[in-house]
Amino acid sequence: MQQSKLPLRILIIYGLGCFGWSIGLNIISVLLNYIYLPPSNSGMHDLIPGTVWFGFVNIISVILLTGRGLDAVLDPLIANLSDKSKSKLGRRIPFMRWAFVPLSIFCALVFIPLYHHEHPVNVWWLAGTQMLFYFFFGLYTIPYNALLADLGHDARSKVDLSTAQSVGFMAGAMISASSTAVVRLILYMGITSDRLTAYQYAIIGLNVIAAICLAVPAFGIKERQFHSRQHTTGSAWRSLTTALRNPNFRIFAMADASYFMAIAIISTGLLYYIKAMLRLDESLGTGFMLAMVVITMLFYGVVNRIGTRYSRKTMMIASFAVAAVVFGEIFFLGHVPFHPILQASVLVVSFGIPNAFLQILPNTVVADIAHEARDRAGSNEEAMFFGMRAFFQKIGQTAGITVFAMLITLGKDPGHDMGLRMSGVVGAVLCAFAAVVYIFYKEPVARHR
Repeated sequence: MQQSKLPLRILIIYGLGCFGWSIGLNIISVLLNYIYLPPSNSGMHDLIPGTVWFGFVNIISVILLTGRGLDAVLDPLIANLSDKSKSKLGRRIPFMRWAFVPLSIFCALVFIPLYHHEHPVNVWWLAGTQMLFYFFFGLYTIPYNALLADLGHDARSKVDLSTAQSVGFMAGAMISASSTAVVRLILYMGITSDRLTAYQYAIIGLNVIAAICLAVPAFGIKERQFHSRQHTTGSAWRSLTTALRNPNFRIFAMADASYFMAIAIISTGLLYYIKAMLRLDESLGTGFMLAMVVITMLFYGVVNRIGTRYSRKTMMIASFAVAAVVFGEIFFLGHVPFHPILQASVLVVSFGIPNAFLQILPNTVVADIAHEARDRAGSNEEAMFFGMRAFFQKIGQTAGITVFAMLITLGKDPGHDMGLRMSGVVGAVLCAFAAVVYIFYKEPVARHR
């Protein structure tokens, strides 16, 4: 049975799921490069060989590219299995229940290599654990995101659900960024004197919190109350081609992937910017992340209020353009006559405004596209659109992390940081490209429902 208005309880439960997977995703994004190939003034040692091929390709970039590339290929299959599910629990909830525990376990294991120093075995450990993490991440998040289209049957409910998800994501990003402050506390209390071990303790604790939150929507949402028993009977290939033949979806996916590539580059570089370019303690990253989250959430109310009144296309283009300007600021960090803390503050605060729009609007756009395709073709393949979005996101994120790993071969240490500065330039170009591509998007009629 479909309900026209979603209760606040459902919005909170749904948002907690995103809070859980955001913790895991952001831990990987922010800390993976930093832990395995730390800057020289971090107090830690490289865990994998720093071998570089062709002047810019290193081991970690190869691992990320192959692991996430394989994972991205599996996403459409997961989406099709979810769309075809005949479980009495619904089409989405069973997958979420299967995935939430291993998702958190493998997120922690990524950072617990067998050796605390550079060793070839750590390469294989990283390759295997990060591949399994991203597999279970997709197994949870693709059905989870498809719930937005299943639960939200009008523009207002879709924006509300997307806002709840975005609040959860930003809160999870803030909590994951707090790992540096937790590490400092662990070292101060004398629990361990080894910095890597302290990071591992912090990451394990955060993943326990993440697992609990991931379980909330998996067990707290009665999917059948909000969605009919209809399921698709098509093959994964037919569902995939249906999504890819949609011109609006292709345009959206190209812009979205470009933006996520930029975000992956900047997120991966955050601790490097603070430690190597601004020469501040990395524990300050928690404060900067908190400031960005506060600014972002302050503007969530604005986005939620105007998200159904004005053109989402215009708001998306403007947000991409502003993000391009903000990322361009990174090139000048440490080279302007202001205190380093002020420079970092301006960066994170100025990003909070476009980030608010780009956290909420994209999922509502995908839901619009899925609903329009459903009404036109009479099929129920919402998960495939979200699955294909996840596919392109992962391509973008993988490319972003890989590009960053390549860029730091040009310099990642104090006084030798050209690779870090160029990461800001690349991020700015990618956001500008996303803005240009999105000009060709045509808003579907479903948006107005």
